[in-house]
Amino acid sequence: MSTHAVRGAVALAATLLMALGAANVAGARSDRQLLDRYQPVTHFDPVERFEPTTVRSFVRDSDLEQLDGQTWVLVDPSPRPGDLPGPGTGVWRLDQRSCSPFLALGGLECYDAAEEARQHRSVVYARVVRPEGAIVLQYWYFYYDDVYSYTHPPTDFLWQAHEGDWEVVNVVLSEDEAPQYVGYSQHCLGQRRSWSLTPRLGTHPIDYVAAGSHANYFSAGTHAINLACIPPQALAILRALGLPPPVDYTGQGDVAGPPEAGGVHTHVRMVDIDHPAWISFPGSWGETQYFHAPSPIGTVPFGTSPNGPAYHPVWNDPLGTIVGWPSG
Repeated sequence: MSTHAVRGAVALAATLLMALGAANVAGARSDRQLLDRYQPVTHFDPVERFEPTTVRSFVRDSDLEQLDGQTWVLVDPSPRPGDLPGPGTGVWRLDQRSCSPFLALGGLECYDAAEEARQHRSVVYARVVRPEGAIVLQYWYFYYDDVYSYTHPPTDFLWQAHEGDWEVVNVVLSEDEAPQYVGYSQHCLGQRRSWSLTPRLGTHPIDYVAAGSHANYFSAGTHAINLACIPPQALAILRALGLPPPVDYTGQGDVAGPPEAGGVHTHVRMVDIDHPAWISFPGSWGETQYFHAPSPIGTVPFGTSPNGPAYHPVWNDPLGTIVGWPSG
């Protein structure tokens, strides 16, 4: 090959790389613009003690533990989000070291104090997914703690508590970026609604976050919880006590979201399937979950804390999962 030919090939390769880089930058900018344009406005109940925060604040307060047989073994007393183990490395959990959901009212006061000591920042972790024929914007909210109380305001009568909580609001667009519908997570399922019927502030869907559980709803008030998401044991206890099924409570408290919402500015941080590294952490974001009822039941273990976003069905199959949620 001649010198001129070599120079021409190098120049062509450089031009193609520059074009590819420009396309990637443009794509990232477009994704960011979409996420900013449709970022939800979150309304919190007046009794809510926890609002969305960074995973860093929680990880820094936690021990990293690995299950060895039937025993949780301390592996790292000072873990960092970027150094958490990945899939296939064992059974893991993060255990907030200074509090426990076994305490009265799920340790609500302890966790509240621990979060406040971190001077946390309001954050939502957002991603853009492009399944065939659609664009899905996902807004993942991380809460330091989850304490659901059967009564409102919360009391030590009946409650369920676990460390860490992940919830998501989805906005589904057409391929040409026209909004079609939304999907709000609620306990084990969620609820979907057409864009035309979704309460909005301009292009921003409005989300009413339930006290304690952080389930997401389209209005303030009292909301029935899908019975499929309530463990049969809990329903049996309520029937034995002559009590109706639990409900969620949403109200007009603090407001957060995009700057135009006029409340706390929730900063959008983009994530993807392999970035940042903590997305692939396979463990639980917290220790054992507990349920509390009057004597003789008391406070008993009731499962584990939740896994991170990448281990939820709506992350891996957004459209298929949201379509399976009831419309409302």
